[in-house]
Amino acid sequence: MKILKVIICKAGKGVSAHLPELEGFVIARDSVEKLKRDLSAGVAFHIEGLYEEEHEPWMDDPFSFEFVFQDISTMIDGYGGLINQSSLARISGINESLMRQYVAGIKKPSRKVNERIEAGLKKYADELKGISFA
Repeated sequence: MKILKVIICKAGKGVSAHLPELEGFVIARDSVEKLKRDLSAGVAFHIEGLYEEEHEPWMDDPFSFEFVFQDISTMIDGYGGLINQSSLARISGINESLMRQYVAGIKKPSRKVNERIEAGLKKYADELKGISFA
């Protein structure tokens, strides 16, 4: 199964996304949730409208998405209250004050810091998957 990267960016009061492997495709919505909801149909519609010479073999098979956020602020905004800069700082082991600077765009996190944040989020997600109630 082909995994398509979806690059999510801020766009006015909402978000937009493009897929590097699908030239000319852009989608914009009020929220990440709405964008994810409409993405599959939008991609299918785009592929359907391509000229035959633009059509690639992977387009006939099932595919899934990997969401890549342009920056920390877009990711936090995208999850509308489910995660905030304080919880992200705790999850990733980064000083809260420094995280606020990253979110505000005052400082830009290094690749190593971004990897640390990703690792923290993935570890937290794994912990959540292990929760059950009696």
